[in-house]
Amino acid sequence: MHPHVIFVPGIHRKRLKFSPGCYLMSLILVACSFTVQAEPSTSDSAQIELGRRIYVEGILPSGEHLKGTRINSDEVEGSTAACETCHRRSGMGSLEGGIVATPITGRFLFHAKDDHPLALLDISAARNITKISEPYTEESFAKAVREGIKVNGKTLNPLMPKYALNDTEIKAVSAYLKQLSAEVSPGVGADTLHFATILTPGVDEKKADAMVKMISMAFNQRNASQEPGSGRMRMPLDLLPRTFRQWELSVWALKGDPASWPAQLKEYNSKQPVFAVISGLSNSTWKPVHAFCQQEKLPCLLPSLALPPQEKDYYSLYYSRGVALEADVLAKYVREQDKKAPKRLVQVYLDNEAGRGAALALTEALKGTSIKVESRVLHNAKSTDLKDALKGLTTTDGLMLWLSPSELTALNKAQPKQISAVTYVSGFLAEDHFEGLSKEWKSHIKVIYPYELGIKREKNLKTVKKWLETWQIPLVNETFQSEVFFNVLFLTDLSSQMLDNLYRDYLIERAEDMLSTGSNVSAYPHLSLARNQRFASKGAYIAKLTPDGTLTADSEWITP
Repeated sequence: MHPHVIFVPGIHRKRLKFSPGCYLMSLILVACSFTVQAEPSTSDSAQIELGRRIYVEGILPSGEHLKGTRINSDEVEGSTAACETCHRRSGMGSLEGGIVATPITGRFLFHAKDDHPLALLDISAARNITKISEPYTEESFAKAVREGIKVNGKTLNPLMPKYALNDTEIKAVSAYLKQLSAEVSPGVGADTLHFATILTPGVDEKKADAMVKMISMAFNQRNASQEPGSGRMRMPLDLLPRTFRQWELSVWALKGDPASWPAQLKEYNSKQPVFAVISGLSNSTWKPVHAFCQQEKLPCLLPSLALPPQEKDYYSLYYSRGVALEADVLAKYVREQDKKAPKRLVQVYLDNEAGRGAALALTEALKGTSIKVESRVLHNAKSTDLKDALKGLTTTDGLMLWLSPSELTALNKAQPKQISAVTYVSGFLAEDHFEGLSKEWKSHIKVIYPYELGIKREKNLKTVKKWLETWQIPLVNETFQSEVFFNVLFLTDLSSQMLDNLYRDYLIERAEDMLSTGSNVSAYPHLSLARNQRFASKGAYIAKLTPDGTLTADSEWITP
């Protein structure tokens, strides 16, 4: 990540290490630009669809599997042989294991000689960009695919298979590549780049206000840094030609019943299409937003949610699985206690989206074990209802409280003295607010804690706290605001690495590649995504409260 993106006096971000001597192993063709064609005819559309099936699925027009042979006689077949495996959905290539697959869209293959689009191939080396070469013709393209010979007469990398495609199949692949990532995505203007953030009804107004202020301030800083004479430090990446666009933020504030949200989202997006959704906040369901983003092929980057949708569609990335992850962590923890494991685990939860989802996840995680799971539902957080929910617990039981800070505070009235059962609390739902608990409860509970602890956490969050102080934005919720801050830095780095190749699919692919790079300014110990992973943090601690109210680890980091 770049140190000049968001300025904090006295704070310097880690810089990318550029390796000009890095050895590039290109899996396929290198070239430049192609003139966007008119809307394809019906026959063209049919040909493009044949090419899509070959490129994406590894299926030939005959219905047979695509087959390829590498120089060492290794054979690949079907989806393994599909071009998308290496060159990705966008066609913009990939970097894996130090091996670079270069862009193969029509814009990079069948280019005009005076047009030289660029793509950064290796995120750790700004000089590793596409090299200018002669444009491919249909004939030289066919030779590259069939014989592994580049347009300049050199051989392709040995890892690039040779495909015995006939003329019809070659033309279909060529037609597909010519329209693949041929135009920038919606939300990209000539000198603007539009983003949205989303608020669902009933969210904490202070958190919502802080999020919008933080994103707006970060965008303003980023826009000012692009102006001539801004005085910011220039990095090697800045020397690459690109169009500098002003970033603009829309706030999509949803209203009413979730059933009406898709229509609201559609209306917002039709008035001002956006390139991606950044952050977002909900304490209810997120499923309509998740479905909308998938339907519209709209990237949704790292909203703050207690329970994200658990299905892994392509366009939505999340910090973690939320309370469903905590349920799996607790299940693994108690299973490994063997004879000390509770005979019965009673879970108490409020009848809302997060509570129901957490309870279901824990029940499923312990299904088939000797531990009996008993669920007790609260329809409100009155102390009388809580008292009823805590009845009958013994030393052989465990208690899981899926409760928010206000509900935890009500425990003092419901049960002034701690109960005998070992008690666990959700770190996501508690939001670090344990001050309402009595000393007896604090000494008794264990917290399933999905964030970093101690000195490491303070080190991670030093930058965001300084930034908030500098720009006089109040610290409302440390964990939540660290998520927002990380997100704007991450988005800025993504767009810088993409140069002018502003395609939504490519944004998701770059996010998968880049999430674990750069400085960690979030509350999480580590964030990373492999290809097709959609949850960036994958574990939690079992933590306990010290007498002074500080959380400390009572287990290693647990990854279920």
